[in-house]
Amino acid sequence: MKNFITTSKTIAILSFAIGTMLFTLQLYHFNSNNLISTGIIFIMVAVIINTISLLGLLFGLFGNTDKREIVKAIGMVLANIPIAIMYFFLLINYLK
Repeated sequence: MKNFITTSKTIAILSFAIGTMLFTLQLYHFNSNNLISTGIIFIMVAVIINTISLLGLLFGLFGNTDKREIVKAIGMVLANIPIAIMYFFLLINYLK
């Protein structure tokens, strides 16, 4: 389970980093439809991967003694949701 916790944290950090990079590039190149398409594809893939990771962590809570580390990893995965929503609203307002 320790490897899965580490993997989940890495996935959460990579999702945040790639999402932030795409957000920043879109702000810099605001007329680029390629970045919008890439961002949408990234979001769909990230949602699927992070959901699988989150479900695995939730199932790991049952019967595992390392609950504190699992809850921290769950928090990292879930922290990407409000950040992605914020990026979305900032882009909507910026691209008007």
